[in-house]
Amino acid sequence: MHLDGYNDEQLFKLLQDGSETAFNAIFNRYSKRLYVEAYNRLQDADEGNDIVQEVFFWLWERKNSLEVPQCLKAYLVQVVRNKCVDLIRKKTSTRDKKQQYTWLADTYTTTSHIENKELGRQLAAAINSITPASRQAFEQLYLYKKSLKEIATEMDINVQSVKNHIHRALKVLRENLKHSLS
Repeated sequence: MHLDGYNDEQLFKLLQDGSETAFNAIFNRYSKRLYVEAYNRLQDADEGNDIVQEVFFWLWERKNSLEVPQCLKAYLVQVVRNKCVDLIRKKTSTRDKKQQYTWLADTYTTTSHIENKELGRQLAAAINSITPASRQAFEQLYLYKKSLKEIATEMDINVQSVKNHIHRALKVLRENLKHSLS
């Protein structure tokens, strides 16, 4: 069966019916684009290939429980991004959380000017809802790029307390922003 003329919605419905030919057509159509996305995120060819394989395995395993996406390409790219985030989280130690935060912030900045303005307002409100000590530790780490030790010295507390403040601040931000970023 030759499926080059089929659109994504038609291919996806065939995939849901168990068509390996449709699966192969989707793979051939998007695997290179997905690899580029994974490689750009991870900067590692082997990990990029692994992510693409994992995404297509995931797609095949869940084909019957997924709804037909409006845009299959965008959907698969987002799945790749999520898989990359998961991989980075697994590989990242606590001292690398700052880099992870920056990367995640960059991942979600593909929004319009109006969305950025609204998100900025929501972020400011979320930051203002953090307790003063936790907000101070958060701002010193992420905005002023200070080390945990420097922050501990300035706040006259130990490094573990700074980590606890940062953790609480991130938790409050996640809670306050989870609906804004979804």
